[in-house]
Amino acid sequence: MSDPGKEARTDDVVREEAIAWLTRLQSSSDDDDHSAFEAWYAADTRHADIYDDVLDNWDRMALAAHTPAGEARRRLTTRRDARLASRPALAAVAALVLVILSGLGLHQLGLFGSSRSDLSQVASRIGEIRTITLSDGSRVTLDTNSTLAIAYSASERRLTLEHGRARFDVAHDAKRPFVVTAGSGMVIAHGTVFDVDLQGPRVTVSLLRGSVEVRNAATGEAKRGRLLAPGQRLALEQRMPPGVPVALRASETRWPTGMLSFEGAPLIEVVAAANRYNSTQIILADPAIGALRFTGTFAATDAPGFARMLAATFNLDLSRDDHGNMILAQRR
Repeated sequence: MSDPGKEARTDDVVREEAIAWLTRLQSSSDDDDHSAFEAWYAADTRHADIYDDVLDNWDRMALAAHTPAGEARRRLTTRRDARLASRPALAAVAALVLVILSGLGLHQLGLFGSSRSDLSQVASRIGEIRTITLSDGSRVTLDTNSTLAIAYSASERRLTLEHGRARFDVAHDAKRPFVVTAGSGMVIAHGTVFDVDLQGPRVTVSLLRGSVEVRNAATGEAKRGRLLAPGQRLALEQRMPPGVPVALRASETRWPTGMLSFEGAPLIEVVAAANRYNSTQIILADPAIGALRFTGTFAATDAPGFARMLAATFNLDLSRDDHGNMILAQRR
């Protein structure tokens, strides 16, 4: 039998909850508030999808004065005004969020910054997720501890991801191709949204919207590449031909929210991803622990909370070493 209470919670209801959470988190540094939000976010995939959509839309509104998203802002404002007329409670929440966005810009969950950039290089700190608007209106979101070099010219927009991960939301410009290089990989795009992740010699390109061409210069394929379709990702290794594109999971696209999601991933990979966001590290004492499979969502910068979650989920002992790092070991 279905749960009538769950059915009654329509997408509009969840969206109102998402707006309320966004407003609450902007004005609160209370750990209990953030813990409650994480529980709400992870409780239902609709919560995550709708919150991400609200966050993305209002991020665009905050930057609209400097980007081609002005038309989108006008559409959102029209929709907002119609909702304000019929929903007084929602109007108060939306108005407060708009004040925050207008005065301060969107700093998502206290970790995110946004700025306009004509610089030759931008970077993010450990634990920071940073959004930059480039001079052509394109937007780049840098993941934790990432560095991007920017070289715009009259004929080309070229960027080099030196390390880390970035999301590119490309403004269309038919006269200047948008080219991202990372390791041996090269991505050529027009008006599109895609992620590039550089970890050691491995480059992963994930396409969310539009179309991109991916080339591997290290294998002599600099003049021909592979086209990706939306919802695909492709991994490149140095001195190896490109593999076959695979389906991109929704959980792999949510990192700009500050929440990391995994579905059946080896624990060693999950812990490595979490450690990228924190100076305090999680250490697995036994290789067998790394083979355990993890499915779930957690706040990227909450290493202690995540370690406690893993200890409880897999019945592990949790301790700290002399440097404050958290050690997970088989329970005796």
